[in-house]
Amino acid sequence: MRASSIAMLRSNDKRGRETPAVEQGGAPPRAPDADGRVDVETAQRIVRDAVVRAVQREEKAVALVRARADEARRKVARHNLLLGLGVAAALVAVAVAGVVAFRSRRAADALAREVGLGLAPAARPSGAIPEQVLSGRAIFEQNRQALYVMGYTVDNRIGGCCSAFAIAPDLLATNAHCIRDCRARGGTSIATLNDSMGKTRFRIVAMSSHPAYKSGAEGIITPDVALLRIDGKAPRTVKLANDAELRAIGPGDDAYVLGFPGRLMDPLSPSATFLEGRIGRVTGIDGEAAAPDRAVLIQHDAVTRGGNSGSPIFNQYGHVIGIHAAHIDDEDDVTIDGRKATVTQSSPFRLGMRIDLLQGVPAP
Repeated sequence: MRASSIAMLRSNDKRGRETPAVEQGGAPPRAPDADGRVDVETAQRIVRDAVVRAVQREEKAVALVRARADEARRKVARHNLLLGLGVAAALVAVAVAGVVAFRSRRAADALAREVGLGLAPAARPSGAIPEQVLSGRAIFEQNRQALYVMGYTVDNRIGGCCSAFAIAPDLLATNAHCIRDCRARGGTSIATLNDSMGKTRFRIVAMSSHPAYKSGAEGIITPDVALLRIDGKAPRTVKLANDAELRAIGPGDDAYVLGFPGRLMDPLSPSATFLEGRIGRVTGIDGEAAAPDRAVLIQHDAVTRGGNSGSPIFNQYGHVIGIHAAHIDDEDDVTIDGRKATVTQSSPFRLGMRIDLLQGVPAP
């Protein structure tokens, strides 16, 4: 009986120590025994399951962080877009305000020039308005010996460019564009006295234009005045109008032009032509209304031609108030035989530069 019991106990002990078979695909791990111990495989499964759960939690956390980061980036992008639109709108508003302010400033400046506001008070004009009004014939006779044809000599040929007049014994006044045109002809620059039958001719030794004159500036009017130095002594000089006369110039005043127009210019033996007209208006050099001391652009309607550039413009007192500089042509676009063309017609409008612009010309 004892031997049998011992054998039974050993048999039970052996069964108790056997490890149950694990089906393929994995069976759930065995629970720990009374002492909290588990076998190696179970421990490995527990660790693996813990790692898997930890990784899954980490992945969820990363996904959540990414989602929140993407949402934050979208919010920042929306804010940046709104900020960019706001900045662009502000820049447009500033630009529009700048344009409006600029135009308003120009309009205000034009009005100020017209009424004389914001300008330093002009100095009291020197001189007085003469009382004696001369006839056109008297003006011509008093000044005929002060007129010259500005020309050139090339290979014993004499050509003419413009008109000029003596303001000092060795100093003639003309237009700045006349210097440009005569230099383009080449040769030696000369000045031939009116009604001298070509016997009184001086060489031009120096020339000087107004520093603000711009050659070839389309649509822009600049001070078109110049001085010529001659190598002799003029027999007569003109008398220039004083400040009081210049500031008194106005529409309707008489204007007399003495010079050598177009085909009537004879550079060999010049004979001046007398022209009469009226002053239409006086403006600033930019063509806009200006205070009397700055109204240096004279519009008149004496019928001048090309050679009259540089001619003196006289007032009714026989004093020079300006230098004739240009005429304004009218242009019309027409269609001839299906082709567009521009027709230029002479207008009655001429421009002169007030004589005091010569004060800005350097001595030649």
